[in-house]
Amino acid sequence: MKILWNVCAVVILTLFFFSATSAYAQNYNQRERWQHLKNQIHEAQAKIQAGENDGSLTQHEAGRLRNELNRIESHMDRAGQDGLSRRDMERLDREFAKLRRDIYRERRDRERNYPRK
Repeated sequence: MKILWNVCAVVILTLFFFSATSAYAQNYNQRERWQHLKNQIHEAQAKIQAGENDGSLTQHEAGRLRNELNRIESHMDRAGQDGLSRRDMERLDREFAKLRRDIYRERRDRERNYPRK
């Protein structure tokens, strides 16, 4: 009887350990996802600012791109309220990919905002 109790205790402790480890790994993965998204935000902001500074983006283009970035950030905030699912990450990644394409395209079109000297 004593052996049965010991086996049960070991099984319960093992299950507790694995569930705690799994929860920690999941929280770490969430932080990693958020950091990835925050990095994409900073990169997009830097590219838009660089485009304004070198004149490759007009004020109108920069404003439209910033509005697009703000919309993505609001989607990110809403999705993050209950934790980012794989579907949320995929959607946000698609939106960031579209924003990167738009920034690339707008910076290379022929519209210029020549800086004043």
